[in-house]
Amino acid sequence: MEFENTHSDAECLGLLLKIRGGYSSFLNLIVPEGWRKSAFVEFFHPTAQQQYEEALIFIENLNKWHKSEKEEEPILLSDYSQDLSDVDEDKESLTLLGLCLWDIFSHNHSVVDEDGIEYDLGSFRGSAGFIAEFINEKVIDDSDWMNMDYMEFYMGTIWIDGRGNLQPFYEYIFSVLKKEKCDWKYSFPRMGLIRFQKEDTPALEDYDPGKAMEQEIEKTKVDDFQKELDHIYNEEFEEAKYNVPSPVVVAYKKIYGVFPDGHPQKVK
Repeated sequence: MEFENTHSDAECLGLLLKIRGGYSSFLNLIVPEGWRKSAFVEFFHPTAQQQYEEALIFIENLNKWHKSEKEEEPILLSDYSQDLSDVDEDKESLTLLGLCLWDIFSHNHSVVDEDGIEYDLGSFRGSAGFIAEFINEKVIDDSDWMNMDYMEFYMGTIWIDGRGNLQPFYEYIFSVLKKEKCDWKYSFPRMGLIRFQKEDTPALEDYDPGKAMEQEIEKTKVDDFQKELDHIYNEEFEEAKYNVPSPVVVAYKKIYGVFPDGHPQKVK
């Protein structure tokens, strides 16, 4: 989504600091016995069963793309174990906050104030970097932590969202945004093609009919592929009107009472 006006980096940082301000109190409510003893520790220290299931999914996806005649050795649940030896409660809880912030402020979604001005943290990578700097410079006092970069937050919770329930964390963020009179604009996932080739009209003496035909055929193939992607998008958008929404959308609806603008179930 594109907005005519956006808040400054300082104003974006100020909003993130307000979200950070009540986070400790929120954690005390949902993990009264501490991070280590909560189910949320599994986001960064998955159980043996979780690791085993993730490995099976990875191998299945890999085999779809790469068929090998060599028979792979089967993996066993006994090959995995949960390691809780290096749990860092403060760092992990703040990292999870940063990942959830990326899910809401990035991923083509938009956070806007009551006047429709966007809190734009940047591109996928840019917003990840913004969040990393926020955690490093404005949140953490321990210098040993000052090494987090955009890769810590790039693509948000995509790699760990199956390990536990993220909805409480989304609800907390949305509760602060609502208090600050902000709203969230949802963007349904969509794939598109990026065309890097610049189409220049050649001089008459340089015109090559054969090359021109090749370029036209190639352009037609790209156009057809984009049409197929658009068709897939339209089908998935329609299906999403009747599917169970994602935890972040459920969290928004719980706090705001309605589905966010842009979500299929808001427009059905």
